[in-house]
Amino acid sequence: MPPPNVKRLILTAAVTSITITGTLYGAGIKTNQEIAETAKQRQESTFDEQMKALQGMRSNLTARRGILEKQIRDLDARMLEKQQKGIGGDKQQSPKEQ
Repeated sequence: MPPPNVKRLILTAAVTSITITGTLYGAGIKTNQEIAETAKQRQESTFDEQMKALQGMRSNLTARRGILEKQIRDLDARMLEKQQKGIGGDKQQSPKEQ
């Protein structure tokens, strides 16, 4: 007969693995239900609601585009400044000349 500590360790590992498996399974079911609910809402929404949602997505993407373009301009300016100071190493073409 194994010592009580080994039994306790095995029982603890079994209960832990069962708990983790149940949690993951339950989370998967909930995720699938949420996906199905979202798809159903999308199908049942009116044309105006769909247009409003798409316009909201478009405005978000436009805002992101503006931010990214500003970051690119700033990066180009820093690269050009480093190149002019000679810190950039080789004489490379500026991004706008490529």
